[in-house]
Amino acid sequence: MPIKPLTAILATTTLAAVAPVTSLLANESEWEDESLNVFIPHENDRLMALRVAAVYNDDEIQIRYEFPTDNPSWYHQYWIYEGGEWVRYGSGAQGQDPHGLYEDRISMLLDDGSVEGFEHYGGYMTAHEGMRTLSSAVDSSEVQAHPVLGEELGRSDVRKYLPGTRDAESGEASWDTLRAEEEIQAMQEAGHFLDLWQWRAHRSHPVGYADNNYVLHYRLNSEGRGPFTDNWDSDAEQPAWMYDPEQTGITHLERDRLFAQGYSQDDWYYLSEDIAVPFDPERDWQEGDVLPQRFLREPDGSRGAIRAAGGYEDGAWRIRLTRSLEAPNPLDSKTLSEGETYDVAFAVHANASGARWHLVSHPQTLGLGVEEADIVASRVEGPLDQADVEWTELQVYYPGQTTWQWLHGAEHAGQPAVQTGEIGIRDIHLSLEEIARFAVEVERQRVEQQN
Repeated sequence: MPIKPLTAILATTTLAAVAPVTSLLANESEWEDESLNVFIPHENDRLMALRVAAVYNDDEIQIRYEFPTDNPSWYHQYWIYEGGEWVRYGSGAQGQDPHGLYEDRISMLLDDGSVEGFEHYGGYMTAHEGMRTLSSAVDSSEVQAHPVLGEELGRSDVRKYLPGTRDAESGEASWDTLRAEEEIQAMQEAGHFLDLWQWRAHRSHPVGYADNNYVLHYRLNSEGRGPFTDNWDSDAEQPAWMYDPEQTGITHLERDRLFAQGYSQDDWYYLSEDIAVPFDPERDWQEGDVLPQRFLREPDGSRGAIRAAGGYEDGAWRIRLTRSLEAPNPLDSKTLSEGETYDVAFAVHANASGARWHLVSHPQTLGLGVEEADIVASRVEGPLDQADVEWTELQVYYPGQTTWQWLHGAEHAGQPAVQTGEIGIRDIHLSLEEIARFAVEVERQRVEQQN
């Protein structure tokens, strides 16, 4: 049975007014089914505001964000001592974490025109059937058995990828039909990838960085050491690090205070290499003792190219990301030049939600000194941190389970226009409230049909 036309869905649905400041944890979800990977947020939580600005000088560019939220999270995953064992808490799957233990995140996909179609469809180009946490998610055993994704990359799930990296027509791209290694390498050398800047409230921000990644045949880490790793000794089956009491005054956090979100930005809610000592298994660990599951460190190489500053203040995340104009590594990052325009798309993970439970923007243009762009980066003299900026206010919305394959499929009424490239998502003459509503109704119908 085909999906109802958009006009039919909107005609039978009442659209709620959407406030720009909201909290996913404050409202019940509309539909949850763990067996189907379904968690549809409450209708008041499917549209939020994100403000973006940019400035640059001779050497660097700075992207700024303001994201209002009533429920900021700088927490992530933790080990809690229970029943004589260290049990992991915090999950990015199945909507919001019940204990609020998942970090807020703001991401930007960036392209210089090398990825055809990204200017029309933004992040939808990277969302495909079979990806983790979709109702169509591929079984982990299939991914592990794949010669590239499993055996070479060591992955157990499918994540973002570009359709051009698959040996099929664009709309028929399948997770397992990768092009030959030399073809993908040639694409990378030609710049046919998306630069991905990920600001992470827990896994990168405390050490002063965002995480530099890119999307090609998978969502991949840029060259160099990342800002986080696991705090776990797999041989001893225990944490590898604990807090240095001489520097922090503590050896661990407390479960009750953690669950009450009682650790502020000025507390040691994270564990990093400069405040840690090796884990002491002989210490008399007590029920409810807590250690962070992620271990933070100074990144290097291209992966450590994006500096982060700011924090949560006056009801909003206020973040500044700074990177060189020149790509730190042309195989995983894009060079930015004055007078040029670039395509960008944003995503926000908020209120203890991870994986696909994010809010996304339509694709936008970013121009360095180009007034016609959606987001105009202004040239300044002197330190970028002190520059005044011109803000662009965007709305980010819940995209449901809309995939690249569905957009090209017979169930989508706009299939012919998508296949020919005649229209992009910004050409749809609907409000974002209507598009958010449509995405949810499509998700409902698709899941019901699949099951």
